[in-house]
Amino acid sequence: MAQERPPTILQIYRDTVKPGREAAFKAVEEDAARICAELRFPHSHLAIESLSGPTEVWWLNAFESEEDRQRVADDYGKNPALKEALEGITRRKEGLTEAPVNVYATYRAELSRGASWKVAGARFFVVTISAGDSRMEGAVFEAPDGTRFVFRPFATRPQADAVAAAAGRDTRVFAVRPCWGMPAPEWIAADPVFWKPNPMARVREEP
Repeated sequence: MAQERPPTILQIYRDTVKPGREAAFKAVEEDAARICAELRFPHSHLAIESLSGPTEVWWLNAFESEEDRQRVADDYGKNPALKEALEGITRRKEGLTEAPVNVYATYRAELSRGASWKVAGARFFVVTISAGDSRMEGAVFEAPDGTRFVFRPFATRPQADAVAAAAGRDTRVFAVRPCWGMPAPEWIAADPVFWKPNPMARVREEP
């Protein structure tokens, strides 16, 4: 996995799926991925799902600046068909999830160390939620309330499990879900077999 530059801003949108509603949630999000590909959602985003504890799906959107984030919001507003279709997705998710949590976190380079941010080729992320001030292994993003999210990418489950076990109770393993989200072209190119289920991979194959 080639080193990537961490984004300045990371949007972390957290869905907690209600027990017994996982299959329905999966079907809705597969439709959402198809809509994003067909109607050209203006920004790549990643879906990761917790492998322990309550079922959480995090949607990660990376931005280079506040201006970049606003540009994406403006482009989304200019696509009424996309907006209407995704509003329908939101209505279909009612009753499937708890109230979502949406956070915009800022990259803290001075607190980060090691292999900080690699999405292309990553199939798992080890995520630590911390309020401490010390430097930590991984990419550290800080929310406005001071909560810190530390991300470490891995290509295999055994690697991720080993690191998470050593990191402590505030750490969880998340799996990248290729059927959901909207992968960037470089993510697909780095791991085409993994991303093949995603509608964006099929769009790229079309002449």
